[in-house]
Amino acid sequence: MKPVLRRTHLWLLIALLYFSQGIPLGLAMEALPALLRREGASLASLAFLPLVGLPWVLKFLWASRVDNCWSAKLGRRRTWILPMQATVLLCLATAAALDMASGTAPWIVALAAIGSLASATQDIATDGLTAEHFEGAALARANALQVGGTMVGFFFGGSGCLVMIGLFGQHAALTVLAAVAGASLLLAAVWREDAPDALQAREPASLAGFVRRPGALLLLCIALLSAMTAAAGYGLSKLLLVDAGWPLDAVGRVGMAGGMVTVVLGCGGGAWLVGRLGSHTIFVAGVAISALASALWLGLSTLGPALPAVWVWLATALGCFGAGATSVAVMTMAMAFARRGAQAGTDITAVQSTRDLGEVATSSTVTGIAAHLGYAGGFATGLASAIAALAVALILQRREQRSAKHARWVRES
Repeated sequence: MKPVLRRTHLWLLIALLYFSQGIPLGLAMEALPALLRREGASLASLAFLPLVGLPWVLKFLWASRVDNCWSAKLGRRRTWILPMQATVLLCLATAAALDMASGTAPWIVALAAIGSLASATQDIATDGLTAEHFEGAALARANALQVGGTMVGFFFGGSGCLVMIGLFGQHAALTVLAAVAGASLLLAAVWREDAPDALQAREPASLAGFVRRPGALLLLCIALLSAMTAAAGYGLSKLLLVDAGWPLDAVGRVGMAGGMVTVVLGCGGGAWLVGRLGSHTIFVAGVAISALASALWLGLSTLGPALPAVWVWLATALGCFGAGATSVAVMTMAMAFARRGAQAGTDITAVQSTRDLGEVATSSTVTGIAAHLGYAGGFATGLASAIAALAVALILQRREQRSAKHARWVRES
């Protein structure tokens, strides 16, 4: 394959892998709760559904194995990407053949959980592939694909699936999701990696190696806070709209529009702002905007079934922009941190697992609180967590500024 075509193939592969990896998680955390709520499931039972994303939280436990173990015949990253993507395809194809009803719901949830486990494992290898094949400006663009692609996949598997179900039915919608997984599997199957002996020699990867590096714990703290602010109230807002009588396709359209805001303005605009104002400044701004979105949802939850559409769209736009901006800021810091080390897959996974922990824990908590205290209680909890995150983020920013001033003083002395 010619170098230009090989490079183009790699870019397409990275983009489609990140896109397809977000689909099972979006299906489990956004589409399934709305579908099951329509079938009569209680809020208390739905509070546990976000735990399907638990593999994304725990994947740091096996990240070093993905970094260290591979087949010379398949390639370091394809060893894991091929079987994991095939598993995702099988899960989505099986779900497409089932009817969504109370009797089949446990099977659908189980398939989503298996697909989530496979996607989380594949993500380790995809991140390693990205960090190993790109640098400089290309790495920045690849990082935009990482954040934006996964988010687009999440919204496509969640809100996009709801829209397609409303228009074409459940079987057709899930078949489309499976087709995306099949396309990325095909691209990975025809890709050829460098031989293992052509790769840069590395010491065995380990989680302890990440923790020992200066700045690692601070990076984990920032990652946790960003996820908490992004997740607070987002999933709960979909349930509020369903209970307010909004059709599933209308709920899906709100989610898809929010996804566009996240990717285009949050990720794209956030990346532009990070390059000019710095990651920490954009992180603080993103958290503040997310807090404002939580406040708007809290106000909407007290209005009863008649929810003003304008305020729904505004709250969605603000929350999604904040989520995108904070994600870009955090992952820009994480990618730069990983590039300076020798275990890219493990380092990036540690940061992502921390973010996913905050997202899953926050989603489950606010939904459970809403089941007992009403939607206002759930959104109030989300707002409180966003304010706390903002306070800590400002403290971290001041510490970074003091450290920078001290470094300049030492150089000038």
